[in-house]
This record gives sequence, C-alpha cells and structure tokens, in this order.
Amino acid sequence: MAQNNILNVILKTISEVQKKNKANPREETADPTVFDLLKGKLKTIDEKSRQKRTSRGKPNSILDLIKREIEGARRENKKDPNIKTAPSSVFDNILKKVEEGPRRQASAGIRKIIQDYQLDVTRVPQDILRQVQDKYKSDRKAFDQQYAKAIHDLAKRY
Repeated sequence: MAQNNILNVILKTISEVQKKNKANPREETADPTVFDLLKGKLKTIDEKSRQKRTSRGKPNSILDLIKREIEGARRENKKDPNIKTAPSSVFDNILKKVEEGPRRQASAGIRKIIQDYQLDVTRVPQDILRQVQDKYKSDRKAFDQQYAKAIHDLAKRY
C-alpha cells in the first residue's frame, strides 16, 4: 500500500516537472517522450522489485529502486540519438522529490532526539546539524536494511 502511494507521488511529480519544464522560458523544453520513458520505467517497478527480491534473496528499498529507474531513464535519454537529451534539472527535480521523505524523517528524528534528551543546540552551526542529520539518515537506512533482511529471511522460513 505504501509502495503504491510512493509511486503515485513520484508519477504525479513527473507530470508536475513536465509542466514546469514546458512553462519555463529559461530552460529548454524536454521531449515529451522523456517523461513517458520515466513513467513507463516506474510503472513496472512493482514487478521488478518482486523479481529482484526473489533473484537476489534480499529485500530492496522501493526508494532505491525508484532512484535506479530514474537514473536509468537519464542514461537512456543521453544515449538515444533520436531524442534530444533533456535538461538535467528534469531528472534532478524528480530525484529531489524521492529524497524528500527520508530527509524529512531524518529531520524529525533529530528533532525528537534533541527534545527527548533536552539538548541545547542553539550555538551549534546549522551546517553541522545538517551533517548530523545526513549521518542519522544513512545510519537509519542501514538499520532499516538490517531489519528488512531479517524479516525477509523470516518470511522465507515460514
């Protein structure tokens, strides 16, 4: 269910990026087939995630799969001589949306730690707090991957 919501948000983002790209006079308008390519790759992600999960024996994060598909579409677009290469901002804006959720979760996690432990961070520079947040995000991803693997192994056993 959550996977479907994530995909719907990203598919909606692709449409929004396409509209903004078309309306922006300072940026070259990307060929519409680029957006069709992106949507096509993402619509098949559910099946791909199941195939990768069974072939490799380990779970994959839906966000990682989405990012890989977006980067794959970027590479395909660059290689295709029949379609003009889209501005990199098209792909970058979509990737920003994919990263938005984990970034918000990390920010909320750090805020909760600061509140729970009554930490005074008023003198800590913002860039240092951002570094702590980035580290928290990567640690949280590794932690989640460990649990996903353990649950996946349990599911295979039963």
